[in-house]
Amino acid sequence: MATTVACKSVAGAVFAPAQEQRLMGGSALRVSVAPLGKNAARTSVIVRATANKPVKANRQLIFASEQSLSYLDGSLPGDYGFDPLGLSDPQGAGGFIDPNWLRYAEIINGRFAMLGAAGAIAPEIFGKLGLIPQETALPWFQTGVIPPLGQYNYWADPYTLFVLEIALMGFAEHRRAQDYYKPGSMGKQYFLGLEKGLGGSGDPAYPGGPFFNFLGFGKDEKSLRDLKVKEVKNGRLAMLAILGYFIQAIFTGVGPFQNLLDHLADPAANNVLTNLKLH
Repeated sequence: MATTVACKSVAGAVFAPAQEQRLMGGSALRVSVAPLGKNAARTSVIVRATANKPVKANRQLIFASEQSLSYLDGSLPGDYGFDPLGLSDPQGAGGFIDPNWLRYAEIINGRFAMLGAAGAIAPEIFGKLGLIPQETALPWFQTGVIPPLGQYNYWADPYTLFVLEIALMGFAEHRRAQDYYKPGSMGKQYFLGLEKGLGGSGDPAYPGGPFFNFLGFGKDEKSLRDLKVKEVKNGRLAMLAILGYFIQAIFTGVGPFQNLLDHLADPAANNVLTNLKLH
């Protein structure tokens, strides 16, 4: 692309060196300015913008397109060039759909999903193994999380617990948002003497420190990179698992572990096709 702009000449020619601006995915935008005449009364300035080809990273690609590879260069953990909706396109960012926020949100939601997937199925498994009383070995949807489907006799009713959970999680999410928009700010605000461990690493998605990496994982760059990739991949799998839990509860009326046992006992009678009916 070339654009010619006419302008008045100044004393002597001014040669502007090429300037380069790097976008999110690593592709560069080079702009060069060159005068066509040294002593002309009027000087034409040509501005050319060229985009470099995306960096070819040694990675597996999954349904990647030429457009997605122009900004997804493999520098992010778990990046396989898959972005059919263009959500990570830096030129299409707007409002809350910001590429950096989406990357951060995927990591955080993946962590919650991993905790949720394990926590939702654990009581059911422990009950089958006889490790906990049967009255507490309930499917996840009968523990009060969805009151119409079942309730458990906690110290308070499910609605009170829900409001309390909203208040506690709201506070935690507020603190997390503060650290996202201003990394390191949590280490400067007093918080029961724990602020020194909340200073973060500069990357809100991986705060580290004695509270968030107390086992000291990722001591070198390579191991840290590998752990980040594994975390993202397992987080994505866990988010799909949570979705599967909900679908199974609707169509089968039993917990995911019982679904697995039923399928293993009689695969022909208990599978996706035979369970596509409302209970």
